Amino acid sequence: MLAAVVVVSLAIGIGVNTSVFSWLQARLLTPLPGVAESAELRLIEPLNDSGQFVGTSWPEYLDLRERMQTMPDLIASRTFPAYIGEPGSVERVFGSLVSDNYFSALRIRAVLGRTLQASDLAADDQSPVVVISTGLWTSRFGGASDIVGRTMRVNSQPMTIVGVVPEEFQGTHFGLNFDLWAPATLAPLLAQGSTELRSRTARGYGVLGRLAPGASDQDAHHEVAAAMQTLALAYPDANANITASVLTLQEAPRGPQRMFATALVTLQALMLLLWLAVCGNTATLILARTTSRYRDVSIRLALGATPGDIRSLLLTETMVLGVTAAVLGGALAVWGTRVLMVLPMTGFPIRFQTPMDAGGLMFALALGALSGLIVGAGPAWQLSRLAPQSVFRTAVTSAGRSGLRHSLMAAQVALAVIVLVVAGLFIQSVRDTLVTDPGFTRDGILLGAFDKSGRPSAMAASREFASRLLEDLARVPGVESAAIATSVPLDIHGLPSRSFTVDGKRRADGEFDRALANTITPGYFDTLQVPLLAGRDFAPLTDDAAPAQVIVNEAFVRWYIDESAPLETALGRRIDARNRTQVIVGVVATSLSDAFGEPPTPVMYFSYRDDAPSMGDIHVRTRPGAEIALAGEVRRVVQAIDPELPVFNVRTMVQHIDTNLVFRRIPARIFSVLAPLLLLLVAAGIYAVVSYTTHLRTRDIGVRLALGATPQRMVAESVGAHMRVVTAGAVVGWMVVFVGVMALVPSAVSGIGAFIGVPVLMLVVAGVACWIPSRRCAAVDPVISLRSE
Repeated sequence: MLAAVVVVSLAIGIGVNTSVFSWLQARLLTPLPGVAESAELRLIEPLNDSGQFVGTSWPEYLDLRERMQTMPDLIASRTFPAYIGEPGSVERVFGSLVSDNYFSALRIRAVLGRTLQASDLAADDQSPVVVISTGLWTSRFGGASDIVGRTMRVNSQPMTIVGVVPEEFQGTHFGLNFDLWAPATLAPLLAQGSTELRSRTARGYGVLGRLAPGASDQDAHHEVAAAMQTLALAYPDANANITASVLTLQEAPRGPQRMFATALVTLQALMLLLWLAVCGNTATLILARTTSRYRDVSIRLALGATPGDIRSLLLTETMVLGVTAAVLGGALAVWGTRVLMVLPMTGFPIRFQTPMDAGGLMFALALGALSGLIVGAGPAWQLSRLAPQSVFRTAVTSAGRSGLRHSLMAAQVALAVIVLVVAGLFIQSVRDTLVTDPGFTRDGILLGAFDKSGRPSAMAASREFASRLLEDLARVPGVESAAIATSVPLDIHGLPSRSFTVDGKRRADGEFDRALANTITPGYFDTLQVPLLAGRDFAPLTDDAAPAQVIVNEAFVRWYIDESAPLETALGRRIDARNRTQVIVGVVATSLSDAFGEPPTPVMYFSYRDDAPSMGDIHVRTRPGAEIALAGEVRRVVQAIDPELPVFNVRTMVQHIDTNLVFRRIPARIFSVLAPLLLLLVAAGIYAVVSYTTHLRTRDIGVRLALGATPQRMVAESVGAHMRVVTAGAVVGWMVVFVGVMALVPSAVSGIGAFIGVPVLMLVVAGVACWIPSRRCAAVDPVISLRSE
């Protein structure tokens, strides 16, 4: 029974760690699936004098490709929205405009047809070409064997499919899954009106490549620095203040790489703490059971066995248990990896490939072997130090040698408190998001995105589209209000920020102030039910006479205008931002923007009328519970205006917030299952220690009872002695986790429930676990105990 408990306990700890390790390994060792030795790729990232990474222009890429000897065969790519299919059945997928050497430099071979080559240019007598993914080939074309040579409409342009890439390859942006690749020279055709092939200020490309044999990162950095200096002299208007860095893929400044890596490292550290706590618990269980082996080990020692032989025997037994747990944990990791793979992130075609490979198996086996050593070290050390004569003279060895048992028990309690407090903080943070008022309504809101980028469209046409769309949506039965915004609050990527000055006043240090920004249509605050505290809403989209306008939140007024004056004092102030001057016409209540628990954050809301972006998220308010039922109507309204414009990423506001809490929810879900198991293991470990300690003291207890001690006093002494050890461990664990949380995430210290509730719960559980076996004191018969050997 004990062996089964040990194996299952360790298997759970090893399984969850191996699952997270598989993700971490994929992130670090194979960041680009399907690309051989992708961890060796390096990025060239231009940055301005403010330290912001600004991307690479196409002409700049061509210059670097010619000049960089330490990184030959540089490739370039950029994302573009690809609308495929006939009018009325258009589907939006992710496409990538790439250099002609993109596939050859990455060593990607087509499974059907061929990849791109230098001659793939759009000509009057030649259809432009495209390479598609295996996923698009099977889903859109049913895996037809004659796919090569077929024509497909992309952004209203007929394109010839020349090849299909392997299923594993999904592009060169971490985590994003692309469905088609087209030559970058087709940018003017696919993104109509684009001048990026000539413009040095259109910085939308990512550049990467491999180091030449013998070249180092330092060599590449020096060479790219020299190249950027040359370009700055040759093109001062576009490159005067631009330098560049050579980065690994793990250091990529854009995309979810850094956030994802940080989340995985944090989760791995927490899971290793959990594994250590499990090891401590099982070590305590095994140590408590070593008493029953004293006589057997003493006989071996008396017959000539050395202490080293005893240690080897015990460690071999626990190593077998550890390796068995590793095998079971590996099987759990296969399932756990697939569970973690279902990351509900909307808005982007997310795809992670994290198979359980040889690296994951070796990690599981290493944890298993280490578990065996940790679990067996204490019992092996204690049994190897037995004195056979003492064991033969008495029924059991003295209870005085309890320092190791108490140390292990205190350590397991400390580790358990650390893990359980962290678990409580994660669970509490997720629970708080359900009851915290974000400052806007989340029930009854339907969201759906559209993207018209890549189409030639004047500002007036964009305003007309938005105005007509909102008018038509307002006539749909069940729609209470509708608006459009370029960003949605509480998104995993956060709201963008903008530099600005108020009334033209610059800061003393010469820098610009910055605040979060969103571009919205009139009616946005009414749709989300954000209170308007002063002033009025934006002018209608069709109003050409009104000046450029901006609405700010209360936090903006308190932070940048006047901390104590009435909010009306902000009205009429001028804000210089986005190369124009806007007048503040309203002040709204402060709501959450980027994350739950954030302090009041200044936000500027710009008018959709003044900018008319080519993309946005439609916000529709209806009766709570009826949001999804309106999805079809929203699509119908949009297609009635523009048959080739699909609505994508349709979700409710509740779903949007829920999915963007993924890095809180995954640890919370893991801990909600494992925390009770860990608490149960701690209780079992404490119970085992107290039970065997009581058994060891049977003669002593009998003597004291015969001399007049009461059973109640003996129980109280037993419980008190062990609770002092438990309390000491709990205090140490609490102090460690408190200091750690204060240093890393100070805001999390406000989770008072976890910091108070976990130690209290631990002490209650430990008290019960101590009291149950201590009751044996009251049942000891002094006569029988004194007759025992």
